[in-house]
Amino acid sequence: MAEELKTYRGNCHCAAIVYEVDLPKDFKPVKCNCSSCYKKGALWIIPKDKKHLRFVKGEIDTLANYTFGEKTFNHKFCSNCGTQLFVVGHMAPPQPGEEPVTGINVRTFQHGQVDVWTMETSPVDGKAYRKPYEPPRFTGPEPKAEIEGGKLYTGSCHCGAVRVALKSKPLDKSFTDMILECNCSICHRHGVVWLYPKKDQVVIEGEENLGTYLFGSMLFGKTFCKTCGIAVHNQVQPITEDELNAMTEERRNFIKGGMEMTPINLRLFNDLDVEDLNVAHFDGYNKNLPLYVEP
Repeated sequence: MAEELKTYRGNCHCAAIVYEVDLPKDFKPVKCNCSSCYKKGALWIIPKDKKHLRFVKGEIDTLANYTFGEKTFNHKFCSNCGTQLFVVGHMAPPQPGEEPVTGINVRTFQHGQVDVWTMETSPVDGKAYRKPYEPPRFTGPEPKAEIEGGKLYTGSCHCGAVRVALKSKPLDKSFTDMILECNCSICHRHGVVWLYPKKDQVVIEGEENLGTYLFGSMLFGKTFCKTCGIAVHNQVQPITEDELNAMTEERRNFIKGGMEMTPINLRLFNDLDVEDLNVAHFDGYNKNLPLYVEP
């Protein structure tokens, strides 16, 4: 008896790529702890047959490609919006004639089809498959903030084109400031875990290597490395006093507060695991305006 399949629809945020995939209703995505998958928060599922993946719009070959190490996998992301969509390759060196597999990032499924916060996953120790990852070194100046009992954290995107430093109270279970995972249309796809430090707590090296994606209100730019696609920070865009004054008081205060911060993706930092932190969930999908329209 043939296994019953369900069709799921997904896309990058800007809708350059829209796809459908047929999967078992009770599928469990793979949660890999390797350096790349962790930084993107990816959850992977591989269709049993390549015919079960269909492109409604766009083609996989039009996506940006990132590979590293032994180069057995090609990581495919949208160069416009930074959405990490697919991984194409082989778990081991291929035999002659062996075709690569295509893994799909479940975070790119459209809203309401799965709940990545509650769904059961299959853990995979991807760290054990390859040589140890050597984190790129931060070589810039230390953040200027003075924080009693503060600690310096450094990290980067995966390829090292963008490197970051953060001065903060120790990031562990005793940390009580807001750490947030948002399910809005873009944060969900980027897999980010947000911290909201003041600007003088953060230094970013390699900002020239960042892509910036704007949508909706166009007030906040979501940045990502143009080489490896890893999400970096949330960047308030320039705004005039006249534009601020035209907003409601609540909206105006929200924007002004954002101007004093550098919201940063905690998945970037070395020697830090977001699973060990007090991460709150925020329903940004239904609260952030204007509402996102799934293509």
